[in-house]
Amino acid sequence: MPKRSPLFETQRDAGADFVEFRDREVPSRFSSLEEEYAALGREAGLLDLSLQSVAELRGRDRSRFLHGMVTNDIRNLSPGQGCYALMLTPQGRILTDMRVLCLEEALMLMVEADLMEKDLALLRKYIIADQVEIIDRSADLTVLSLQGPKASEALSRLCPGQSLPEAPFEHRLVQFGNLPARCIRMRRTGSGGYDLIVPEAQSVDLWNLLLQSGEPAGLQPVGLEAWNIHRLEAGIAWYGTDMDEARIPLEAGMEEAISYSKGCYIGQEVVARSTFRGQVNRKLMGLLLSSGKPAHGGDKIFRAGKEVGWVTGSAYSPRLGRAIALAYVRKEAWDPGTTVGVENGGARTDAEVTQYPFE
Repeated sequence: MPKRSPLFETQRDAGADFVEFRDREVPSRFSSLEEEYAALGREAGLLDLSLQSVAELRGRDRSRFLHGMVTNDIRNLSPGQGCYALMLTPQGRILTDMRVLCLEEALMLMVEADLMEKDLALLRKYIIADQVEIIDRSADLTVLSLQGPKASEALSRLCPGQSLPEAPFEHRLVQFGNLPARCIRMRRTGSGGYDLIVPEAQSVDLWNLLLQSGEPAGLQPVGLEAWNIHRLEAGIAWYGTDMDEARIPLEAGMEEAISYSKGCYIGQEVVARSTFRGQVNRKLMGLLLSSGKPAHGGDKIFRAGKEVGWVTGSAYSPRLGRAIALAYVRKEAWDPGTTVGVENGGARTDAEVTQYPFE
């Protein structure tokens, strides 16, 4: 039985259609796909991020401990700052990704809900003499997100006179009416926007309040389908779809999650070797398909009769008028402009290799 968001009944009453995704029952759409896609691209969309869970690290050694566990620089974060980071195996494979927020008395981790149990077990395994306490906040905190060009306008209508975070991963407590939430500058689509971490007991009230106050800015609820198209256009990789424990960070284009000056962490030697010796043989690239029909995850890619990669995710892009995909492509075919064939069930579709985000 898939888990449901605390917003499920509210969304169902609003006419949402649901789909099972990553062990969760999430809204696939509230209205038409075309309308929700347009809202994210031109105005603003409200997303239920029950696919995300939250944990906290407390104790005096929390920053030093996590700094040695993940790929990015944690020790130099100040309260109100944050970063994107990966946790790797000793062989440099990606175990999980996370967004790390530095608070006055804690580090807050935002991770995929279906990875939380694994992530916390891995962290606890490495606590030896460190004064670190790990607290799972999944049961009492919920994550919402406003994305789109008018996300700032939609939020500002509900918190007049309060400043919103501007730099990536910058965060602060903001009062929305009588509801407090941690507001984080977060890019989950090409236009970017804000994540809001709110107590679960207040999530329905904030959801409704945001939709009501944000209506003049064009804010509307948006489901997984439209969000997925926008994140593909922006080239935002999802763990479990576009990267997993078989991939190393540079294959997946995760340079933003890596500090090359922070010193040692688990898997650091493999990352350094891949960076400075150029040993990556494949990497995540974009594909522009010649038709409007999306490919399927796992579809194989061929060039001159040789298999050179596979598709991770694909969708039809209304803005580009054709299907697009993210795919792992070997170095002999990854130059932008290279023509390849995508095969599924014996049928072949021509595609052009390109960089992402898709222009």
